[in-house]
Parts: sequence; C-alpha cells; structure tokens
Amino acid sequence: MTIEQLRQQARDMRKAAKELQRKMQEVTDPEERKQMARRMNELFAKASSLREEAKNRHDWNVSIERDFRCMETDLED
Repeated sequence: MTIEQLRQQARDMRKAAKELQRKMQEVTDPEERKQMARRMNELFAKASSLREEAKNRHDWNVSIERDFRCMETDLED
C-alpha cells in the first residue's frame, strides 16, 4: 500500500468511527451501545495505527533520499 492509500484508509476509518459516535447518541439499548463503542474504538485505533505507519514510511523515504543526496555529494568531491 502506498503512503497516500494508508492515509486515505485512515481517514475512511475515522469517518466511520465518527458516524458510529453520532449513531450512539440515538441508541438506548445498553448492549448495542457497548458493541458500537467497542467497534468505534477499534476503528479509531486502526486509523491511528495506519496514520503512524504512513508517517513512518514518509520519514523513511525522506531519510533514504537524504542519504542518496549525501552519497552524490561525496562522489562529486
């Protein structure tokens, strides 16, 4: 998966979690609310994990690019 795909999937999961959060306000059954809350928390956690992975991949790509530029500079000298 690309970095942008990871970010998009994280956005989609957060959007779904927010929708569950809104629906929870209308539900009165305690068991149903508990299940919705559990699912909502899972979605938020997965979204956070995907965002972190995207950030790490981006940072890694920047680091590799920086290393190559340093090697180019060394070769030019």
